[in-house]
Amino acid sequence: MRIGIDAHAAERDGSGNCTYIRGLIRGLLELDRENDYILYVIDENHPFYREIREGSEIRLHPLRIKGPLLRIPVFLAAATYRDPIDVLHVQYIAPPRHRGKLVVTIHDLAFLHVPRTFSRLEALRSRLLVPGTARAAERIITGSESSKRDIAANCGVEPSKVEVIPYGVSGSFAEKRDGENNRSIPAKYGIQAPYILCVGRLNARKNLTVLAEAFSLAKKRQALPHTLVIVGKKDHGSGGVLRSVRKTGSGDVLFTGFVPDEDLPGLYARADVLVYPSLFEGFGFPVVEAMASGVPIVASDTPALRETMGDAGWAVNPVQAEEMAAAICSLVKDERLRRDHIAKGLARAAEFTWLRTARMTLAVYEQAAAARRKRN
Repeated sequence: MRIGIDAHAAERDGSGNCTYIRGLIRGLLELDRENDYILYVIDENHPFYREIREGSEIRLHPLRIKGPLLRIPVFLAAATYRDPIDVLHVQYIAPPRHRGKLVVTIHDLAFLHVPRTFSRLEALRSRLLVPGTARAAERIITGSESSKRDIAANCGVEPSKVEVIPYGVSGSFAEKRDGENNRSIPAKYGIQAPYILCVGRLNARKNLTVLAEAFSLAKKRQALPHTLVIVGKKDHGSGGVLRSVRKTGSGDVLFTGFVPDEDLPGLYARADVLVYPSLFEGFGFPVVEAMASGVPIVASDTPALRETMGDAGWAVNPVQAEEMAAAICSLVKDERLRRDHIAKGLARAAEFTWLRTARMTLAVYEQAAAARRKRN
């Protein structure tokens, strides 16, 4: 079987789409030595591609066009015929015509539910093209049951067409958990312990203003010596987010900006609590990364995040700063409660591996290819 994967998101460091496609590709290369993989990329010299090519026979097909308006419907489409492939795997949007059966990963429909957190063009493009891609696909992959229900309801597809495949977490988070050198990574970004951590792009959907308010309340009530460390690259509307957080917060807020993958585990390892107050998610990578790092979690009481963290995290109303502040204080001050949450998180994180994600995804590829053979 020849499998083509639109891998360009692997070049966009600091996004969930990037974390997903890198983890999946690594898992597939570790698991599968029988099938041929072709990655459709923009920059074939990106460090990630240099890493995965060592010891593998994976093939890169550079498209070189950055803009999706031409790259997807024209250059990606043409490449699938030239190769030729049996299965094409994309995230969100596929070319209207292509070779091979289509598998699409749709992480969530945030562009429908919180459109203000996207540019107008991106929200419009997604509303127009994602449902059509979902209907054209042989199989749809998503990371949670709540996203599956949402996709089926809003894209006009049968639920049986949508496969829930939980995503993985890099082993580097567990490796750094007890490392003696973890002090050097926070210091690199000007961070001093103790600190509360939040990881996510600077976008209004991440609800950072309410987090800043909750953090300020927690500091006033419990005289917490902590700093709030917000890790993430700029995104749509980030200027307004930064101004709002600085106005609302207590002053003990530090923005690191983008942090590369190799440094993230060190920042998690030294944090006292991970707070993830996002208004809408389809999975929630920072939640799993925190659990694997042995860090207790306060996260939004939304369907996908509840599903991802199970009983390992403290779910709060994301718009109630008082409730969020109380949860932060409890997890900082109550050592027995902290240990309980950490133990549950470590057990829960063990269920999320990229090898498992790859194995389940490979089964979906096989189902799609089998459907193609049957129809031919």
